[in-house]
Amino acid sequence: MIIKLTEGSAAGSAYLNPKAVMQIKYARKAGLFVHAYHYAKFNGQQDAKEEADWFTQHARKLEITSDSILALDMEDKQNANPATKDANTFLQRVKDSGYPHVDIYSMASWFWNKRLDADQLIVKNLWVANYGVSAPGVKDVGLWQYTNSFDVDGVKVDMNYDFNGFYTKSPFAVKNKVLMNKEANNFTDGFGDKWFYQHGKFITHATIRLRWGAKITSAVIALLPANSTIDYDAYSFHDGYVWLRQPRAGGKFGYLASGEAYEGHRTSYWGEFSKIGISENLA
Repeated sequence: MIIKLTEGSAAGSAYLNPKAVMQIKYARKAGLFVHAYHYAKFNGQQDAKEEADWFTQHARKLEITSDSILALDMEDKQNANPATKDANTFLQRVKDSGYPHVDIYSMASWFWNKRLDADQLIVKNLWVANYGVSAPGVKDVGLWQYTNSFDVDGVKVDMNYDFNGFYTKSPFAVKNKVLMNKEANNFTDGFGDKWFYQHGKFITHATIRLRWGAKITSAVIALLPANSTIDYDAYSFHDGYVWLRQPRAGGKFGYLASGEAYEGHRTSYWGEFSKIGISENLA
């Protein structure tokens, strides 16, 4: 699900989607990855920076994580022509704000006439709208919006083909799938939480608390800085997180949350996993 969050800037139209909170909530409840986009009104690099700040400010408030894709929707008549330099300024500002996964959306004609020059854009996935045709019409497209009237239980919605899995698979899951033995057993701990045995390594992408128990109320052992590598032997989905268990000296264990989860489905990654076995599992 790609949800519109904002439009314009704090000094401009200052638009915030009033339905965004509930759309995010129910998309996650349905087990979907949640991404976000901003509708551009800017013309000029300073305007682009201010709109990027408006976008990322509200992305953080709405708990859009750094694993999500933040896309720029450029199709307004008041955008510059050409608009590539302004677009790159916006996208780089978003990346610099802590959201590394970015993309740009526009109609195919903007790429045909070089109002947006795909060869000069800092993003390479490209999200292109082109309806009523059998192909996107733009080379190297990652996401193709082929209709705005796809029927979902009587509701007409935009629908896309994700050729590269950029939106429909977690960025970390695409490149760093955890592997495990298919015959792995499971167990239930003293709190009634179910665990699955799996040996692997987890590399943090942000500071994470290592605790003596798999609860956010458990005592903290240490703060693990970004790029820390943790050996773990089991994982569990509970209390809104995907927990990993770290074996320690003397038969003890440490625990850390490796990302968020909802009803048994991971919704974010706070690091990456190494390859350790022969079959896939996304702990």
